[in-house]
Amino acid sequence: MYVRTKVFKNKDGTTRTYLYIVRGKRVDGKVRQEIVANLGRLEELQEGKLDKLIEGLAKYSRQRWVKVQDLPLDPK
Repeated sequence: MYVRTKVFKNKDGTTRTYLYIVRGKRVDGKVRQEIVANLGRLEELQEGKLDKLIEGLAKYSRQRWVKVQDLPLDPK
């Protein structure tokens, strides 16, 4: 699975970008993208919603995730 963005153009010329989680799936010998989840508009996610989503998903990971803010400063 991976993350994909898709840009839509409005009638007035402005654009909106959506963030998706997709996976590759073979259909008749060709790879097709299957949308697993629509995460929403990128502009809204960049306002902090994406960070909360990542923190929530990290709870279920077998690996340890560390926020950059939690790292000790290098006293050089």
